Amino acid sequence: MRLLSLVAIASSFLLSSTTITSGVIGHPLTKREQPNIPETPDLKLNPLEWGDVNFIHTTDTHGWLAGHLMEESYNGDLGDFYSFVVRMKEKAKKLKKDLFIIDTGDTHDGNGLSDVTNPPGKVSQSMLQKIPYDILAIGNHELYVDEITENVYKDFMPSWKGRYLASNVYFKDINNNKTIPLGDKYTYFTGEFGTRVLAFGFLFDFTGNGDNSVVHKVEDEILEPWFTEALTSHTPDIIALTGHTGIRFKEFNVALKAIRKHYPYIPIAVLGGHLHVRDFAIYDGWAAGIASGRYLESVGFFSIEGIKQSKKFIDKHGYNDKDSLPSNLTFHRRYLDQNRKTYIYHSVQDKEKKFDTSRGKKMTNEITFWRQKLGIAQALGCSPQDYYLSSVEPTSNASLFTLTTQEVLPKAVADPKRPYPAHIIINSGILRYDVYKGNFTLDNVYQVSPFVDHFYYMPGVPYDAAAQVLDRLNGDTKANSFRRKRSIRNDYEQQLEPLSYNIPMLRRAGDDDILLTPGYTTIDDLGSDGDDTTHSEIPYYNAKAFIATDMPQQGSNDADSLVDLVFVDFIQSIVESVIYGLTGKNYTVEKSYGNPNITSSTMWIDFAKNHWAENC
Repeated sequence: MRLLSLVAIASSFLLSSTTITSGVIGHPLTKREQPNIPETPDLKLNPLEWGDVNFIHTTDTHGWLAGHLMEESYNGDLGDFYSFVVRMKEKAKKLKKDLFIIDTGDTHDGNGLSDVTNPPGKVSQSMLQKIPYDILAIGNHELYVDEITENVYKDFMPSWKGRYLASNVYFKDINNNKTIPLGDKYTYFTGEFGTRVLAFGFLFDFTGNGDNSVVHKVEDEILEPWFTEALTSHTPDIIALTGHTGIRFKEFNVALKAIRKHYPYIPIAVLGGHLHVRDFAIYDGWAAGIASGRYLESVGFFSIEGIKQSKKFIDKHGYNDKDSLPSNLTFHRRYLDQNRKTYIYHSVQDKEKKFDTSRGKKMTNEITFWRQKLGIAQALGCSPQDYYLSSVEPTSNASLFTLTTQEVLPKAVADPKRPYPAHIIINSGILRYDVYKGNFTLDNVYQVSPFVDHFYYMPGVPYDAAAQVLDRLNGDTKANSFRRKRSIRNDYEQQLEPLSYNIPMLRRAGDDDILLTPGYTTIDDLGSDGDDTTHSEIPYYNAKAFIATDMPQQGSNDADSLVDLVFVDFIQSIVESVIYGLTGKNYTVEKSYGNPNITSSTMWIDFAKNHWAENC
């Protein structure tokens, strides 16, 4: 089950008018943006450092094509990005430099614009098809739901004419069980100024996919004949190793090692994703990689100097000349905040009148139109304050986890008609984004929790046993490794020692006493100067893997006190294991607790409508 049901539940909020609303009148840069967004503060930016080969990189957009409508630094939209890419291509042409536009997947799950349509992505994917990407790679969020995978295979992938890469991902016909590549294994092409590019696109070793896709481990896929054939039958100047994979994950390291057997010194640009962070890694003197954030907050710029000099070390057979070594390449990277001021500065030297393109303006208007048409912009209720996912202590009154366990679960999920009180447990990865003070919309529901998990329960569990379940879950190694698509942070922590936890929290409009907007403060292999806009540092607090409502007040007869142990369906097996270990008993799991229409997503609709003011 997907979140499509939310449209019906919130149907009373659909707008009757489909008129495109004009932008906010005021500062000249707000006229072209989405309605009622906060103004981006003045920025102190520096020119980008262009190389022989250059990349603009997006990843993990998750449907945020309207940008961040309540956040000053990231409030551009896809129309602005389109105009930016076009103007940067024009600039590259004047500089006689090759510039390639790359996306590394996860375009679904996380925003109403991508998730409320049938099929999911009907509106958002068609908009992405207008961006002149040179290479795209598939993400894991394109594979969870068979309907989405089929749509990607039949409608999205073909439009890229050989540039949509899925080197280790296959589409499976469930009728005959036969598999064929879901996208292209690799692509080889020449840039406008002569750079020959060989590109791969690997997904990390993902196992949570649906029935109509198959993901091979990267270490197995590179042993297939096609991989060696791709390396030996072409004469690239650079290899673009792209994919929906953390740039420090073993999958990229395995692929790099395999490439180096054929090309010891060829320039390699790695463009990754999945972890929702800004990061840059240097692998050797001729290979480096960039990760460019998430949710259309960040756009990566990655340039490489020295490629022209490296060409002489590759002969016509594709093997490097081992008599001498080429000089190390010079790498530059910059993480751009996604807003019009940033785009205008870098692409047209602050000359706003030269920035907008006709198609970019049309895309901006289309986004406004569809947000109204789909009803995702209408308020469900008014959040009285900001609630943060990771920038405050999980026990703080400003924490999204506190709001969820103390207010949302007890008021929107707990069933007062049951004879036993409820103790409700969820995995913290259900929650994905901050809630800001102001109107709370259907779009925000998808942003906070795009996953549909149903509530199951064990009726009549002894109080003493139920009271120990949460601690056991959080202390159990197996339970903590029991994670899903939502647990981005857990993936990161278990794969590497991160140099910085650079998840942003933005200043709210009106906090004029802060000189710098809080945001990304990134440290990577090139140091701490990668963020295009200087932000004040934000603390990061990690939540435990599982969170829960308070245990109910115990009855007068302690021995006979019983509770309903309620949990989301995703964690059923691990809860069953823990409760068996505590009691030695296999409790019956009932698969419908309370209102069957209430899920880990729709609980936010119910709560906002019934417990927050109707409008701000």
